[in-house]
Amino acid sequence: MKHYLKCKKIETATDRAKKSLTEKAIKDGLYENFGQEEVRLIGDKFIDSSSYYEDDNRKRNILNRFDDWCASYSNIYG
Repeated sequence: MKHYLKCKKIETATDRAKKSLTEKAIKDGLYENFGQEEVRLIGDKFIDSSSYYEDDNRKRNILNRFDDWCASYSNIYG
């Protein structure tokens, strides 16, 4: 299991994934579909695709913001 999935909150998972992706981008550079594996794995763990309760929609919003962050990330350090 990926280290960023070993938590109970989606906020913690996305924060850990951002840190990991930033370190990876600095070390190895950016690549096509940057962060999409992380988005998919976090979504699979924390979001029930058949549920649209308020909490599930809140989690979807968090995941969408993380997905947008991945899509617009630019490695300004390397």
